[in-house]
Amino acid sequence: AAGRPQRVRELLRGAEQPLLARLLGWLSARQDIRLLGPAEATQRAATVALVPLRKEPAELVPALARHGIMAAAGHFYAVRLLEAMGVDPARGVLRLSFVHYTSMDEIDKLIAALEQVLA
Repeated sequence: AAGRPQRVRELLRGAEQPLLARLLGWLSARQDIRLLGPAEATQRAATVALVPLRKEPAELVPALARHGIMAAAGHFYAVRLLEAMGVDPARGVLRLSFVHYTSMDEIDKLIAALEQVLA
C-alpha cells in the first residue's frame, strides 16, 4: 500500500489540472490582470494569485461573493515575496483556490463573475 498515497495525489492532481488549465487560459487573454506564477497548469498548484491592474483586490472579494464566488485578498504572509515581485503587499493580491471537488461548471461561473466584476 506504499504507493496508495502517491496514487491518490495523482488522481486529485488529475482532477484539478483541466480546471486550472481553463482558468489560466482565460487569464492569459486578459490585459487587465497580472497572474503571479506560471501560466501553465502542469507547473503550479490550483491556487491562483492575481493582481488586478484597474481594480483593488479587496474590492473584488465582496463583488465576487455576490456572484456566489469565494475569494480572498491580502498578502497571505508573503510580504517579502510580493515585494520581490513588484507587488505592494498593502494592496495584496486576489487569491482563488480550488481543489478536486470543484467542477468545470464552477470554473465557468468563476470566469463569468470575473468578467463582470473586472468590467
